[in-house]
Amino acid sequence: MKARAARVSDVRAIHQLIAHYASQGLLLPRAEEEICRNIGHFLVLCEKGKLLSCVALESYGAYLAEIRSLAVDPESRARGAGSQIVEFALEEARRRGIARVFAVTHAPNFFLRQGFETVQRRSLAETIERDCRQCPKRRSCKLAAVIATIMPDGAALPAHHQPAATVTIV
Repeated sequence: MKARAARVSDVRAIHQLIAHYASQGLLLPRAEEEICRNIGHFLVLCEKGKLLSCVALESYGAYLAEIRSLAVDPESRARGAGSQIVEFALEEARRRGIARVFAVTHAPNFFLRQGFETVQRRSLAETIERDCRQCPKRRSCKLAAVIATIMPDGAALPAHHQPAATVTIV
């Protein structure tokens, strides 16, 4: 298995993976056009020309990024493709000098095994502002927030330290 930056030629396969899980309510849907516009955020794991998993690493400034749209081909589950693509995303974040990486997920235990810690979702004002305000499930959301500090020296910098009182989920 080889991890790499996604290419425009990967857009359809990435879209199909995300759509598979979005149809089950496990991921937010993303249109092919949106994926294409943001192809620079995506990383993929491939084997013998087949895309096994994808993830988007989206920056919220110099010191904070989010792992989004993590999807593994159903036939490739239990082969470590999810762990490998997350590890690659964390390496990429480290290379970019990003101190913390967070995710909002249905599968917090998966991320805890990858070295993330649980945090209050309200402490992540960035994702609440972008995704939660328009989500029809915002009042009954069961997603968990997790965060990994990958550059401890950068962790003292203001990455997600907004007072919870300034964030209101409506």
